[in-house]
Amino acid sequence: MRRRPDLGVNRAMRRHRGIALGYVALGLIGLSGSVTGARGAETDAAKFYEEQVRPILSRRCYECHSAEVGDPEGGLALDDPSGWSQAGQHGLAIVPGEPEKSALVAAITYGDPDLQMPPERQLPKREIELLTEWIRAGAKGAVAAKLPAAPPADFAAELERRRQSHWCWTVPVRHAAGEVVDASWPTDPVDRFILARLESQGLRPAADAEPATWLRRVTYDLTGLPPTPEEVEAFATSTDPDAYGKLVDRLLASPHYGEKWGRQWLDLVRYAETNSYERDNPKPNAFRYRDYVIKSLNADKPYDRFVTEQLAGDELEGADNDSLTATGFYRLGIWDDEPTDREQARYDSLDDIVTTVG
Repeated sequence: MRRRPDLGVNRAMRRHRGIALGYVALGLIGLSGSVTGARGAETDAAKFYEEQVRPILSRRCYECHSAEVGDPEGGLALDDPSGWSQAGQHGLAIVPGEPEKSALVAAITYGDPDLQMPPERQLPKREIELLTEWIRAGAKGAVAAKLPAAPPADFAAELERRRQSHWCWTVPVRHAAGEVVDASWPTDPVDRFILARLESQGLRPAADAEPATWLRRVTYDLTGLPPTPEEVEAFATSTDPDAYGKLVDRLLASPHYGEKWGRQWLDLVRYAETNSYERDNPKPNAFRYRDYVIKSLNADKPYDRFVTEQLAGDELEGADNDSLTATGFYRLGIWDDEPTDREQARYDSLDDIVTTVG
């Protein structure tokens, strides 16, 4: 029986290519962002404002004190840095570097009985500390965070350097297959490249695996299960020249293919059927998301559709049970049903989702 290693490798790899390209694309998204490099204190201030300060202002203050409400209370719009230096009834809302003179700090610390914001209840201690720390450091970062940062002057040069040095920017070029001494060994053009490199180092290819060994390897790889004794016997004694290719096609068509390779995705999206923490309560019907992943892989669903369904399956035109089930992605992480700080737990959960997507 003629060896056909190309069928076993190439057909299986074509099946995985969509997911692999998706991972590469996610990697490329972050590439250009790193081109700007460190922008010193300005960048650090903008990051601190965006990640620590603005979320607090947005949650606690913007409902009454933002330009979007049209007529912000007291004329103070905290989403508009240009208005922070305007004196109001209680003085300047924000005095950079001097929290003790800032009306905002007096309001959130309830230091003035006539100025207590938010009026329903005082902010958590940590949020007060963050806002105070930000003002003491100069209340920086807001303008840089609100306005698109201009690319550095050497952006184009840096981007061109990356294009020339990183493989992902390289235009594919067809190379001629290498010259080889043992012309009987290659069965595919790729084999010639491999053999040419081996021969240049004075090496020989490993001997072909015996049919039973090869069958066991490819069956485990594609389905996670061993072949049956009957399958081993039939394959080892087959005289069909297409036996290797037919076997790979059969394994790819097996429902066990999705069960085996679905595990890779389920691990990536932190799939679990319980919530963790001390009670570790079950997630009812979590198995439906698991089955959706398996079904998608077995159906060769396009990678972009696969991801889109999980992120926004309920918003898609023609949404169906599969796309709705896919949004179970948002409920896969750990969940504390009795957190010490419920709001903190909620934002920890949202952060976990964003990290997983990224």
